[in-house]
Amino acid sequence: MPLEIRELVIRVSIEEHTAAPVNNIGAKELQALKDKIIRECMDKLLSNLENLSVR
Repeated sequence: MPLEIRELVIRVSIEEHTAAPVNNIGAKELQALKDKIIRECMDKLLSNLENLSVR
C-alpha cells in the first residue's frame, strides 16, 4: 500500500557569525597553495581520462 505525504514541515535555524581572520597568508604562499590544488586536480583528471580510454 503506497504512503502519501500531504504535508512536509522543515524548520531551519540560521545564525550569522562575524568572520574572524583565520591566517594571514602572504600572496606568494596563497599562489603556491592554488598551484598545488590545480596540479592535484589536473593529475586526477588526467588519470580519469586515461582510465576512461582503457575501458
